[in-house]
Order: sequence, then structure tokens, then C-alpha cells
Amino acid sequence: MKRILVALTALPLITGAVQAQEGYPERPVTIVVGFSPGGGMDTLARLLGERLSEELGQEIAVENRPGAGGTIAAAHVAGTEPDGYTLYLGETTTLIGPVIFDDVGYDPLESFEPVAHLAAAPLALVANPDIPVDSVESFVDLVSGSPGEYFYATSGVGTVHHLAGEILENQAGLDMVDVPFQGGSPSITSVVSGEVPFGFVSLNAATSQAEGDNLNIVGVTVGERVPSFPDIPAIAEAVEGFEAAPSQFLMAPANTPQPVLETLSDAIGVAMSDEELFSSLTDRGFLPQYIGMEEFAAELPDRVATWSEAASVVGDSN
Repeated sequence: MKRILVALTALPLITGAVQAQEGYPERPVTIVVGFSPGGGMDTLARLLGERLSEELGQEIAVENRPGAGGTIAAAHVAGTEPDGYTLYLGETTTLIGPVIFDDVGYDPLESFEPVAHLAAAPLALVANPDIPVDSVESFVDLVSGSPGEYFYATSGVGTVHHLAGEILENQAGLDMVDVPFQGGSPSITSVVSGEVPFGFVSLNAATSQAEGDNLNIVGVTVGERVPSFPDIPAIAEAVEGFEAAPSQFLMAPANTPQPVLETLSDAIGVAMSDEELFSSLTDRGFLPQYIGMEEFAAELPDRVATWSEAASVVGDSN
């Protein structure tokens, strides 16, 4: 979680045209997203897809299959033909799915081929404007004074939004009730409407709503303030050691041919070095961090172990 932001100049600059496997891609490529349209993951898929389409010379379609913290979409992609035409935009939830749910239908290490790591995405703890909270400290004071009476919205059971809330409860000594929705959009809508007083949502979605005074951003879930939003405090400033920021990456079904994976990974590297895409992502609260397929594959087992352990601890505490 320390390496969350890579300056544009540090992104790999892949010179020359991407060398594709002969004939690939011959038709549109689909990126499957495990959350509903309009949320942070959907936004990332569409922004990347537009630029990636230019590199590959084919349309990049985005397909939304929300539910079960994104694991429904992951299982779907794991069962598709390993030909490079169906990819999964995963996040940390993908890695902890087997810990949270009884039978997700995939193994995060065995069912996929890593293509590329894309970004980290801080979450935001948000509050309805009618709730008397204007800082992390006032949030902790309010909630700690009424155990079990305050609710927070998340994008689904087992999502990192849910995990972030549970970790904060444990570390700050709070007692709250999570309210799972199917995706980030309905989750944040519930906070804006006042149906649920608090929520853990993508920073992208939070800043958009905060600009219209529809909600207040209490803090972000990374260990320090996000450079593009320096006025928003990190929750860790009041709750020492707190950090829960998901990362986003592309995966292909296991046994996808190596040349296809290399074509995709290289094309993504070129796309992620584009200034316009970089700015679009940072403006929406993402911290771009391209990691190519080989390095990402080497890191993946440790990522799975780290987040699975955290999920297990949270599960044991409930």
C-alpha cells in the first residue's frame, strides 16, 4: 500500500507500436466489471477502454455484472474462453472473495492470468449533510456515543468498502451496522438521500457529490492525504494506523496464450502513460500505478495473502 502513486514520468514508456500476436485482436474485446454502471470501477473501465481501443485497433466494450462484491463477474470471466477477448477488471475484493464467500467459483491465483496492475483507489468515508460531523474526530465521537445505532452504506457484502468499514470499527472501537448495496451508485445515493447516514464510497463518486453539497467527505482511507485532494484529511490522522485502499487490475482467464497477454500488457502500458488518461484518472480520485504482467504476477501471491488475512480477522470479529 506504500507505492500508491507513480508520477507520469515514472510510468514505463513503451516505444513503437505494440507488437501484437498475429491476428489478435480481430474483434472487440470485452472488459467485465463486477459493479453497476456509474461507479468508480465502471468509470475506470470506460476511461481505460477508450484509450486502449486506440492502441489495439478494436472496440473495447464494458459489460457490468454486479453482485457479491464483484465475485459473480470474476467467476464468469474465469469460465470464459482463454482467448484474450474477455477480461476482468478486478480489485482487492477479487483476492479476498474465497475468504468472504463460501463458493465463489474461482481461485484468485489459479483461475486467472495477471495482465496489468492499473491503479490504487482511495475510498472516502462520507456523511449526509444533516449529520453533525465535520471531521474524523467528530465522527468517532458521535458514533462511539451511540453503539449499534449508526449505519454505513457499502457497495456490497465482502467488498473493500465493507472491509474498510469493519476495519475502522475494529481499530477505532466503534459499533456500527453495514448496509450492503449492489454497487457504488446505489450506495452513495442512499447517503445523499439520507436513507443511510454514512457510507464508504469511491473518492471519485464522493468528490462529485460533495461539489454539489450533497454530502460531506469525512476522510480518505489511505495512510496520508491524496495529492489531488489535499484538503481532505486521511482517517489515519485521527485513527492511527488505519489504511484500507483497494487496487485495480486487469486479469484474463487462465491459460490465455502468453503472446496475447504480452500484447495486452504492453498496450495498457502505453495507454497508462498517456497524459490525458493520467489526468482523467487522478481527477477522479485514482492513483495511477501501472505494473506490467511479470512484476504484477510476482507480487500477486503476497497481495492475496495480505488481504485474505485481513478479511479473516474481520470475519472472526463479527
